[in-house]
Amino acid sequence: MSKPRSNIYLPLEDLFRLERIDDQIFRSKAFPFTPIPTGRAYGGHVYAQAAWAAAQTVKSGFVIHNVSGFFILPGIIDIPFVYHVKTVRDGGSYCTRSVSVVQAEGKGIAFTATVSFKRAESTPVEVWNGRDLYRHYATALQGRRPEDFPELPGMDTPWYREVLKKEGRVDQFPGLSCREVDMRAWNEGKPPLERRQLYFYAPIGDVPPVSESPNFHAIAHLYASDRNSLYLIPNILEKGDDYTLMASLSINVVFNGTMKDTDVGRNEPGRDRWFCQEAEVTWIGGGRGLHQSRMWSPEGNLVATSWQEGLVRFGKGEEYRKVEGKTSRL
Repeated sequence: MSKPRSNIYLPLEDLFRLERIDDQIFRSKAFPFTPIPTGRAYGGHVYAQAAWAAAQTVKSGFVIHNVSGFFILPGIIDIPFVYHVKTVRDGGSYCTRSVSVVQAEGKGIAFTATVSFKRAESTPVEVWNGRDLYRHYATALQGRRPEDFPELPGMDTPWYREVLKKEGRVDQFPGLSCREVDMRAWNEGKPPLERRQLYFYAPIGDVPPVSESPNFHAIAHLYASDRNSLYLIPNILEKGDDYTLMASLSINVVFNGTMKDTDVGRNEPGRDRWFCQEAEVTWIGGGRGLHQSRMWSPEGNLVATSWQEGLVRFGKGEEYRKVEGKTSRL
């Protein structure tokens, strides 16, 4: 197995390829990666791929609708993830899998998830609040297309943005093209918990049709849900450089839309379908914070809702790490 370099534009399908060890054990063919070379693996990779491994064990017609994951140990970037899937229940309409993820032998479980699947069903009742993003956030979006916005940095902190600006480069990110909207005009004058952040995302490379592999389209949104999420906690407080430790504790995504809403495939060759994550922070305290988001389809339909609990410890500190040869304070 060849180890890919971190921070490359790897197609989404290549990032999530699995090697089947037996009926319920799978190994990632792509190595974990870190958005910047600090040594910690990106959590969205193991979270989404755990659901993808679970999806290999269910009957046709069962599609992911709820994934709860808990981060136990930091991911190691030079050892592939191994997924142990356990069947909890197979029902007529719903089925459930638990997934335990390991890396180094003897180190124990690094990540665990519960993945629930369901069959599609029609209902006479469907109620949800729509969102015309371009109208609601007109002062920030100003009618621009998603591709007009800059790519997200690997670390969404003021000092790191200055590093990228001085060096005239961007961080490549595998699997997804992710664009960040400058929300300062919309957030101005609002208290921290009323501020919002918008991200647009679309897959890199071709993906299988949603009719053939609906669960692959679902995991694209799981993967996107963790992109720079916890950085929003210090950023809405205008303390983007003033934390000493940050790590994901748990993440939960519930799919609200139909299979068609999750479709990340291109409408036509060369034209991406850009989805939007509308993110906020709903609580901060006790060394933790809660990030919440709604994920919208290009048609304005609600695809999924996410909740992520993170460890965030504030303080100036004198903790330093090297980032691509440069020493910077975290």
